[in-house]
Amino acid sequence: MDEHKHILPDTISDELLMQYLEGKLSPQDARRVEEAMASSDFIGDAAEGLSAMDNKENLPHIVGDLNHHLATLTKQQKKRLKKNRPLDINWIVISIVVLTIVAVGGYLAVHFMLKHH
Repeated sequence: MDEHKHILPDTISDELLMQYLEGKLSPQDARRVEEAMASSDFIGDAAEGLSAMDNKENLPHIVGDLNHHLATLTKQQKKRLKKNRPLDINWIVISIVVLTIVAVGGYLAVHFMLKHH
């Protein structure tokens, strides 16, 4: 579960936000959290959503569940993207070059045969 510990950007930690919502921060740290909320819609939305929760005692558990769920969704999306990855650009270039050579070779062969007939 430690790998899913933080969902917030690097500006503040989940724990710091939780302490802010519980009113346990020094004025300096509270100001730092408020600046992070003002500069990031994601952090502001997270703080707003967590502060709207009725049962504040369960917040750490809820945040842990959210972190785990987000990590699971992220892994699934990465797998899906990897599976549906378009052809590598090298194969596309090679295919275009081969088709161009075949087309030019075919044209020259037909042109040469018609010219000598």
